[in-house]
Amino acid sequence: MDMLAFALVLAATFCWGADQTIGKLALRRVDVSVFNAIRPTFIAPLIILFALSTNSLSYPGLFLTVIAILIGVISWCGACELYFYLLNKVAVHRILPIGNSYPVWGVFAAVLFLGEEVMLLIFVSAALVILGAYFLVLKGKETDHLKGMVPLALLVAIIWGAMIVPSKFCLNEGMTVGTLLTIEVISAAVACNIAMGIRQIRAGIKFDKKGVWLSLLSGVFGFFIGHLLFLSALGMEKASVLSPITGAVIPFGFLLSILLVRERPSKKAICGMAIVFAGVFLATI
Repeated sequence: MDMLAFALVLAATFCWGADQTIGKLALRRVDVSVFNAIRPTFIAPLIILFALSTNSLSYPGLFLTVIAILIGVISWCGACELYFYLLNKVAVHRILPIGNSYPVWGVFAAVLFLGEEVMLLIFVSAALVILGAYFLVLKGKETDHLKGMVPLALLVAIIWGAMIVPSKFCLNEGMTVGTLLTIEVISAAVACNIAMGIRQIRAGIKFDKKGVWLSLLSGVFGFFIGHLLFLSALGMEKASVLSPITGAVIPFGFLLSILLVRERPSKKAICGMAIVFAGVFLATI
């Protein structure tokens, strides 16, 4: 393995973990809809500048454009709205491992829709993720209505995993990475701002200065730096070699939830995180 590529993708996973834990801090000060609208809106110009500077912005045709728009709306808006709603309600260390199990479901989607070869390990991986989710399900002092949050995080992971298929289709059909990212982030920004307007139309949109800066920092880590580091690594090494490393976002995010958010996970939660991480790693080797 190219060691520089290894370092870049490891740094990318750290950025993705930081994105989500910083998001938890931001949500203490701003509404979920405001948070999700800020991130793609202010990151879009950075991604457009990147695409223009690398000469990777082009019109891919109506069909591929529509697919990319749907990916942005479903994955970057819809799934993110649900995911950060869950993070706002439940401890990061319970939600993050399950929400980031999407590589497992991405492999399943590739088998179902792209006809890729079925690997026996994928069934073991799925079983481990579900077992880990059981260990992370809220118990004890948590109220009954919050116990469904972890299964909803699993739904987010399935959505993110399924969206890998249309993304791969677009790239296989000749769409450049810069074009795909640009269309996704613009469509997400539009959808998230509409969602924010609908949600806040009566109460009025409230911005907290620190909350806005934390939202921007979350977006820079997750949408911009993380993606650039990962794409740079892909230019040096095969995706199949780098994929197992992406699961590192789970222990990174888990650790950051302790350091930044000051959470205190139980031994059961630590065990659940380790089981989910093992399942994701098996799915991508």
